[in-house]
Amino acid sequence: MISFIDEKNISPTGTIDWRYHVAPVIEVQIGNKVRKMVIDLGLFPNEFVRYRTWLAKLKTKKLIYLIMDSEWYLYNSSMITNAQLEFDSNEEINANQPNIKLPEWFADKLITDFFKYEEESLEQHWVEKGLAVNETAIEFYDTEIKPILYSEQHQDLVKDYKMLVGDVFNFETIFRDNNWNYEMNNDFQIKHQEIISKYRTIYSLNLDKWKKALASLNEIILQKNIK
Repeated sequence: MISFIDEKNISPTGTIDWRYHVAPVIEVQIGNKVRKMVIDLGLFPNEFVRYRTWLAKLKTKKLIYLIMDSEWYLYNSSMITNAQLEFDSNEEINANQPNIKLPEWFADKLITDFFKYEEESLEQHWVEKGLAVNETAIEFYDTEIKPILYSEQHQDLVKDYKMLVGDVFNFETIFRDNNWNYEMNNDFQIKHQEIISKYRTIYSLNLDKWKKALASLNEIILQKNIK
């Protein structure tokens, strides 16, 4: 778990927490030596840094890190125990088993799979949806939360909005998946149906924009490859 104080005061817990953090690692020749450098604008907004400097910034007591080929940059994580990964020798192997089994000391047994941007991830627009989610969340924060963040008379509304926007799982459930969970239940969605409807439309427009942008980029890449 990587955790930082939420300086923008949007998270329901007061901290920004995540279990997987991804950044590009590149090899740079400095004099006669080749150094691993990391580009991570979230943690180091003004420069790229030495690999060890980047790891130290994460401030985790126990850390598993993987360096993947650049083509395998999409990933999906899930909560699953090691026991669930085991199967009886008489049973068929589950073709969808995660490709990593974490050690026993890793309490939550978080597993991740890495993907190339092709087949399902390409057809289901994983990248475009991620970009649209980020853009929509930023607009929601700037337009709906920030103006009332410290208003005493709106603290109940701020609390609900934080639960909706300050938790990426909740935000994706509502706006990307048009679904529900135990926090984003029917009562919550009825209570905030107008604002949810508004930002579902905004998310849809953002998604269409990113689909067109990436399609245009792919066309440029294709044309360059042909030449």
